[in-house]
Amino acid sequence: MTVTAGWGMAREVIPRDHLADGVWPSGTLAADAPPGAHLGQAIATALAAAMTRRAIGVRELARLAEATHPTVKAALDGSRLPATHTIFLLEVALQTPLYPAGLFAQLPPGSGD
Repeated sequence: MTVTAGWGMAREVIPRDHLADGVWPSGTLAADAPPGAHLGQAIATALAAAMTRRAIGVRELARLAEATHPTVKAALDGSRLPATHTIFLLEVALQTPLYPAGLFAQLPPGSGD
């Protein structure tokens, strides 16, 4: 059974599976990529940049955020869309916003149908 969350988007969306060209997360998503793929890409991009700025690795960030390193790695490599509370914990640990608050404006209503 697939649980959906708006626009027929499965919560189990694997963001990188919707990559049309290039490498994750800087590549281009497919035109029909669901909103979750766009969200995952934006979070992975912001997370990687924040980790680079802070010169922090996956395991250390996981420790600081009280998350597991596979969770952080999955967010970075696009193999899983992180939970909202995980994003918040990462933001607190990094002291930087990761959630793309204006992303909705880039997606037309019904995108990803």
